[in-house]
Amino acid sequence: MITEPLKLFSYGKVLLTGEYAVLKGAKALSLPVKYGQTMIVKPQKNDLLEWKSYLKNNQLLLDLKMTKDLEEVISVQPENAGSEIIEILRILKRMQPNLFKRGYKIDTKFEFDLSYGLGSSSTLIANLSKWAQVNPFELLDATFNGSGYDVVTSLSGKPVLFQRTGLGRQWKFVKYYPRFHKHLFFIHLNKKQPTHPVVQRFKKVEIPKEYLDKISSLTEQILEARKLEEFQNLITEHEEVTGKIIRQKPVKQRLFADYDGAVKSLGAWGGDMILAAGDPQTTPEYFKSKGYEVIFPFAKLIHKEKL
Repeated sequence: MITEPLKLFSYGKVLLTGEYAVLKGAKALSLPVKYGQTMIVKPQKNDLLEWKSYLKNNQLLLDLKMTKDLEEVISVQPENAGSEIIEILRILKRMQPNLFKRGYKIDTKFEFDLSYGLGSSSTLIANLSKWAQVNPFELLDATFNGSGYDVVTSLSGKPVLFQRTGLGRQWKFVKYYPRFHKHLFFIHLNKKQPTHPVVQRFKKVEIPKEYLDKISSLTEQILEARKLEEFQNLITEHEEVTGKIIRQKPVKQRLFADYDGAVKSLGAWGGDMILAAGDPQTTPEYFKSKGYEVIFPFAKLIHKEKL
């Protein structure tokens, strides 16, 4: 039983390859980012569970008070908010009922803008599973029901080569910090694409095995690519295959046809971030001229393990 304040942290993520296809068994490469979500749990003697969530600028996102048994919501601000957190906590209680025999004060804080798509859900699941000492995938499957690559990345803070097979979730930790990383930029598209409904819709779609095999092969090749031109060709091919799977035009064709480099969507197409691979002198200015101000050089976003 926790008697002292507990501080937890889980890393955000970027899914470099395998978006959509990872849900159907293709290999995917996920990278941890420098920013994540913290959670501080303080036991308290009263009979309340008090939950506050803060944005990166310290703005209060959610203020929730419940009885410690989670049966009654005492107050919630904003009104009509918090239903997702309440449901997740009640699922957690079913998994670990003894945890909720006392009161807690829980504060969470995001280090990244929620519109970036860097893992608000996966960092939450990772932190809660560490606190409650439950299987993170059981909690994930009972809540967001995603592939799980993001939770592995969030918990480990390491690059992950991930695949779901008939045997379950399989992954291995890899090293990924390409020598041409100064040519790579992550650019926010100024809008958020909600992940959960996209995941649920895509799970119902049948994908030819040849497409999944191709994405797996491209993931392996991208992981091993040593030259920028090779990497650019591979991510362009990845875009073409994924476009066929989801029946959408790649983002470069739609928005950045005149960019002298390669562009790859990340996460759910149409929002969140893209990856641009090109001239480090001209790439940031090109995207700024198009109205995209949030630009992360690879080294500014991706977490690198200290050796």
